[in-house]
Amino acid sequence: MADKPIFAVCGAGRAGAAMAADMALMGYKVNLFELDRFRGSIDPIMENGGIELSGRTQSGKSGLVKLNKVTMDPREAIEDVDLIMVSAPAFGHQPFFEAFSPYLKEGQSVLVNTGYWACLRLINTLRGNDVMKKITLAEANIMPYLSDKKEHRVHIYNVKQEIKLATFPGKKGDKILELVRHVYPQHRRVPNVLWTNFAAGNPSVHATLMLPMAGIPLDRYMGFKLYGEATVPSARLVEAFDRERLRVAKALGCEVETAFEWVQRTYGYTGKDVAEAFRKSPHADRYIPRERLTAVVSEDLGFFYVPLAQLGDSLGIPTPITKAIVEVMGVMLESNYWEKGVRLEQLGLAGLTADQIVSYVNTGEK
Repeated sequence: MADKPIFAVCGAGRAGAAMAADMALMGYKVNLFELDRFRGSIDPIMENGGIELSGRTQSGKSGLVKLNKVTMDPREAIEDVDLIMVSAPAFGHQPFFEAFSPYLKEGQSVLVNTGYWACLRLINTLRGNDVMKKITLAEANIMPYLSDKKEHRVHIYNVKQEIKLATFPGKKGDKILELVRHVYPQHRRVPNVLWTNFAAGNPSVHATLMLPMAGIPLDRYMGFKLYGEATVPSARLVEAFDRERLRVAKALGCEVETAFEWVQRTYGYTGKDVAEAFRKSPHADRYIPRERLTAVVSEDLGFFYVPLAQLGDSLGIPTPITKAIVEVMGVMLESNYWEKGVRLEQLGLAGLTADQIVSYVNTGEK
């Protein structure tokens, strides 16, 4: 690795484009890679010679940003790169890994910025390509930014002040943390990927904030201001879900905060509860289209709520609120998340005791 690491960002959506542009403004070489099926998200960037970045950037800069490479060729995207960052939503992780994993080289590091059990879900893809011993694999609990994108223009609304990062297996060294902190020093290392998945944030608040008022944005309107419309009943539902999430996390040795504590620590928002904290915040003015609301809630339910409930069952910890949210939101969105969601078998955790699960994520061995 040179004095300045080289980065590749996989995914040219809101998050990936924001990351690529802001890291380039920090003075780093950044490659932006997109799958051919999503070329509509990368074509405007190619046509306009870069990304027009505005808002609350981490670099403190803005303007038209020219990247090192903008490509749909996975080999070109990760060649000579030190850290590959996968910024896609959970449903997009597998296609990106399948695209670039044949070209991974010894010493490279891969970070999935959006978590959702990414390391445990994707490990078989990497083992199939015999690269696990060559690279460092890690995941974070959340993206660095809250951002939006239209064509080649990206606006950053907020920068998260704390992000958790874990390697798989957890015993891996701190090299990847050092790489990430070149650009995002707010990352902190946690013991293993259980901690990143049980962390508050995305999986904790979307469905719970939305459920008490979901009929309106899903029926009469094309979307709404989710955070600006947050209610006291929503906050109570967040807290009830949190109690179950924290019980399962504790049984697996994880120390995680409540959603309200997370909002205070990550964004600096305050209030009597999580709903008031969001209503008084810059989040409140963000209008979220119905299709995006549906997408983020579906991601949370399928990739976190379902495996959380299964872990609860496996460990003898009741999760009635979690299961009820999955059932009710499934009816409202006409989707069977129990069938579509991530299973413990896919994570390699089926039939394991709490101690065996912790051992596996720490050592990579059963």
